[in-house]
Amino acid sequence: MKELQILYAKNCEEVILEIKKVLEETYGLKTNDSRILEPLDVAYNPRRDQYDASILLQYLIQNKERDLALWVIDKDLYCERMNFIFGYASIGQGAVLSIYRLDSIELIQKEAIHEIGHVMGLRHCKNSCVMQFSNSLAEAKLKPMALCERCRGLLEN
Repeated sequence: MKELQILYAKNCEEVILEIKKVLEETYGLKTNDSRILEPLDVAYNPRRDQYDASILLQYLIQNKERDLALWVIDKDLYCERMNFIFGYASIGQGAVLSIYRLDSIELIQKEAIHEIGHVMGLRHCKNSCVMQFSNSLAEAKLKPMALCERCRGLLEN
């Protein structure tokens, strides 16, 4: 069984248990190891007032202590060609999840499932599935919390 390390900014502490619970239920990942890790100043872009997710993800991958890692932060993220993103992932490595724009624990859990889905090798899905692409908060709210049958099948293989 793969182990997931969860790192988080201090202001995100209250959502970590809910994220762990939903990731264990969805993926069967062991998530015992978690610790505080604040976002890096070097990733901050003052022109945008946002953090570059690719810099944060690279740092996470280089410093993780388990098979997989999720870094939960409370800062606004962007990546190349996107105004903002909820998260950013690397297959088989880890993901950064921003709760900055997410206004409920359900949305935070949904996006955690989505990002770890990418880490587990899933791509965006067109079915009624948590792996649907979300280009806005409204779209994120509309997608379901669970993986569709097709995506569950891909994980089992």
